[in-house]
Amino acid sequence: MFLSTLFSRPAAWAMLLSLTTLTACGSKDDDDKPAPLPGRWQLVTQHSTNTDASTGQVIVEQHLAGTAADYLEVSATTFDEYRGNHLYFTAPYTYAGSTISMQSTNPRTDLSREVRKLTSKKLVLHYQLPAIVMNQKVTIEATYSR
Repeated sequence: MFLSTLFSRPAAWAMLLSLTTLTACGSKDDDDKPAPLPGRWQLVTQHSTNTDASTGQVIVEQHLAGTAADYLEVSATTFDEYRGNHLYFTAPYTYAGSTISMQSTNPRTDLSREVRKLTSKKLVLHYQLPAIVMNQKVTIEATYSR
């Protein structure tokens, strides 16, 4: 009875609307704020697309979930990728604009990645595998969290 009487007054509705508006206008989540690249990044999902290198036709698409053993360790100068808790590759890198530029040394291969999203809790990388196997080009979009 008290609440029905209280909210029958226009002033009570105005106060409720003001509180709701102030709550909605709070600061942005950390998820939306840009963040530095260095740190440990856990693979959440990986989407790969195999296309015919000559025609561009999609051959197969795969969506894979990451495991606790799949992650990146990024320092200020080195990019280390782990698969199954084993070092898959390590390379020095530079990060400018939206590109992580990397070269493996033996054999010399471009391992660069495009940063599609980088916040304090989410990293999305887009890249193409360096080798064409059986006339197929493989493109990957990997999502990481920390």
